[in-house]
Amino acid sequence: MQNEKSAGYIQLTFVDEANNEFITLGGAGFLTDEDLKVEWDAVPAFEGKTSFIADLLDAERSIIDDRNVSAEFCEAKLGKPIAELIEAGRKELADELREHAA
Repeated sequence: MQNEKSAGYIQLTFVDEANNEFITLGGAGFLTDEDLKVEWDAVPAFEGKTSFIADLLDAERSIIDDRNVSAEFCEAKLGKPIAELIEAGRKELADELREHAA
């Protein structure tokens, strides 16, 4: 199963406007177009002001759709408090930037 290609992904992102950063919180890959569509259709759009986005990515990880979501949705899907998800995402982003600078 590890070698199977995903049909696409749903990625949850925190938009840190103060620091002009997009911080990946987590996400999931789906093996079939049907599973991806079912999960994407279940992502509720948040109508208020939010700093959280769900991105629909194709198999090559290009964004093909997005929608605003709530912090509570991110917590429910990823199983951790939002502050912990943001902290982990910031650390991962800092590590990636350090790697590219080296």
